[in-house]
Amino acid sequence: METIYEEKEKASNVLMEYYAYCELRDYAKDDWTEIDEKYKKQCNFLYNKYETLYKEERRIEEHSKSAKLAKKLERIKTKVDYSETVLLKKLKHE
Repeated sequence: METIYEEKEKASNVLMEYYAYCELRDYAKDDWTEIDEKYKKQCNFLYNKYETLYKEERRIEEHSKSAKLAKKLERIKTKVDYSETVLLKKLKHE
């Protein structure tokens, strides 16, 4: 016949396992924070580089001749199209 002491796990063993896992978590957290700092530095560096390059591209694009022409074309396209009425008037005068 089994006794109650043979079936149950000892609380002290569970407590020791608990502290072992807590210690492992602390080690993992320390490692993770070190790695996270490296990744954070790299992310910040890359984003700053992106912002700089984006501003430079915008500046070049805005000051280029093709960009100026594209803006003029956009302004022309947004104007009301009177081409049909102008053509009709020209046809009537001829």
